[in-house]
Amino acid sequence: MMTFSRTLSPEQSEHVRELIKTQLQTRIPKQYQLAAALGVANSNFSFFLDGTRGATIGLALGVAFLLGCPIEDVLGMPRMPAFVDEQERRYPTRILAARAAYMEGVPLNRILQVLSSSLRYDGDPGVEWWVKLMRNKSLASPGSKADTARAIKRVALGTGKGTPRPRVKAPKHK
Repeated sequence: MMTFSRTLSPEQSEHVRELIKTQLQTRIPKQYQLAAALGVANSNFSFFLDGTRGATIGLALGVAFLLGCPIEDVLGMPRMPAFVDEQERRYPTRILAARAAYMEGVPLNRILQVLSSSLRYDGDPGVEWWVKLMRNKSLASPGSKADTARAIKRVALGTGKGTPRPRVKAPKHK
């Protein structure tokens, strides 16, 4: 699961540090000039290169911009797949929900199954609804329109389990 914060994980920081040392410091050998090019304070940059501080997302974006490469390459992450929604005109928020679900760590197969599904009614239910459907395991195996309608109904109810029944008290024995 991807989480975004100001500081990167130790693994990501190490990957950024290695890129700076191998690709940027060979071109800009003076540390204060490289720090200025990246838009960070020289003291913070020095602590980062020594390994006493981690990288920030701003530093990673600066490295990506200077190297002209995607941020995924700088962070050492796999690239995001190109999601295609054939019904994007009908469901304009579904592709955005797919990207949001991918950033959350929802498995790719569940996202693709929702992108290939179709609703019985016209109109887009919204990003939150699509992400909820992608998180749910209702469309885990291919099926018919009835299966899709059943899965959508389960998501609308908000639970995948059966409804609770009232408890019946047993008669007391004397």
